[in-house]
Amino acid sequence: MISFFKKIFSKKIMDMALEQFGAVSVKSFLGYALLGVGIVLIIALLCYLYKHKIRLSNLLAGIVIALYGAVMLQLTLVCRESGSRIGIELDLFHGLTGPDNDFHWLMLAYVVLNCMMFIPYGFALSLFSGINERKAGMQCILVLLISLATSLFIEITQLITQRGYYEVQDLFFNTIGGGFGWVLFQIIYQIGKMMLRKREE
Repeated sequence: MISFFKKIFSKKIMDMALEQFGAVSVKSFLGYALLGVGIVLIIALLCYLYKHKIRLSNLLAGIVIALYGAVMLQLTLVCRESGSRIGIELDLFHGLTGPDNDFHWLMLAYVVLNCMMFIPYGFALSLFSGINERKAGMQCILVLLISLATSLFIEITQLITQRGYYEVQDLFFNTIGGGFGWVLFQIIYQIGKMMLRKREE
């Protein structure tokens, strides 16, 4: 397992994988982040004016989603030139099977990166009371569905703008990453509950 990750995260493979992100602009990221946070704060203000209670946890979760949304937008769309990537790939296992070469390890790196990109997103979604106050099974389903919907939006937008390939593989592993984020949230939440109980005892 260690050699597997060593191969994926080798400088050569990572350099090849990170080339897809194009020119990442901090200025652009900050602009989208401020816009997202501004929208969240406006919604919170409207809720306050119309005497609709909004929980602090939901407000913070909204801000985290807005900030992370700016990261995803920058990495998957904004940093790429329109028309630079054209194509549809419907094979879920594209490049994951076959000969042991750089292409094979590059595809595996994309899988790992696609999962990793959605782990913080799945974690942030789990912070919302509308999700974390439900039964565990329903929480997981909701996070997976929202992650899938978000990934589908990104893939369709990439296809339309030709800023990325529409890949079923991305949809699947982004969604799995969102699920891992929920699992991480549950682990931290349960540890927190156990520590709180011990303090009360």
